Amino acid sequence: MVEAEDKYSSLRTKLFTESLEASNEPRWGYFGIPGSLAIGDNSYAPRLTKKPVSDEDGEVVRNIQTNPTRKGSSTDVYFQFETPLGLGDPYQDPGASMKKGKVWMVDPDANFKPPGKVKTSVNKLGYEYVEHCDAVKDPKAVKEKYAEWIPPRNIFSAPSKKGGGGVLTGGVLFGFEEPGKFPEHMPDDYDSARKARKKELEEHHSKVQEAPFKGIDYGNRNFHSHEDTFGGFDQPTHIPRDPLPDKTVKYPHESAFKPSNPMKKDAIGCLMGGIPEYIPDPGVGPPQRKPKDEDAPAPFKVGAARQVCNPTPSVVTHTRNMRSERPQSFMRPSL
Repeated sequence: MVEAEDKYSSLRTKLFTESLEASNEPRWGYFGIPGSLAIGDNSYAPRLTKKPVSDEDGEVVRNIQTNPTRKGSSTDVYFQFETPLGLGDPYQDPGASMKKGKVWMVDPDANFKPPGKVKTSVNKLGYEYVEHCDAVKDPKAVKEKYAEWIPPRNIFSAPSKKGGGGVLTGGVLFGFEEPGKFPEHMPDDYDSARKARKKELEEHHSKVQEAPFKGIDYGNRNFHSHEDTFGGFDQPTHIPRDPLPDKTVKYPHESAFKPSNPMKKDAIGCLMGGIPEYIPDPGVGPPQRKPKDEDAPAPFKVGAARQVCNPTPSVVTHTRNMRSERPQSFMRPSL
């Protein structure tokens, strides 16, 4: 058995030596940092050993070996590349056979010719249109053209004043009547809008005339009845039809029907309690509050409450309230 070579032995020895030298140095608040346990002596660590391969043992028996998987969409990735099934198919799309080719004009300028001449001119000024032909300009020619040209000066103004809130430097504020003078305080009435509205309403009511007559009739009817407007019904107004014959079979009674207690025929006898006493109409007036009677009996009170409380309100069903009221129900099971 041959021990495998340790690739990190020199690096491990170097780091372990540096950690031992810097273990007693104070760092970060005078606390010493001990050496890391991840880097140190690896005498107790398991070592990897490999069996030497000799020619006497013969060829090593191995299992089935495969190449690593290939990635991509090229033809060498598939096990076998198949050609599309559409190749060699006798079917042809009818749209492709009837497709028109590119149109070639005999005259190269035929594409830009209008269908006809403009009969009515849109130029009402009478000047002939001349193309500018200045889409592309030469920068050197433009520079030489405007080299000695000086543009006219614009509006002159004084430089801006520097200042702000709380700065009372002279010349900062525009001023009223005098430069830098603060405006006088003008009191503003809080009820100015309400007073203006009240004044407008008073002026409006002063110009309105007296209210016209207003009756108490319900309305919803014509001023005259149908008889007064269209006359009586003496003249026939519908299609004349013969009355239908009565086919009811009448039973031959011995005598005509006579009730045992006939109705009263006079006005006084038809009433149950006689003629009621006349009560004048008090008229429609404003509502009045009845005087309170101190000797009146107490009002009737119902025994049942007007509003029944829910037996399980939200306060009772709150988790914290139920836990404090029944702690045993919320205890965690213990083994």
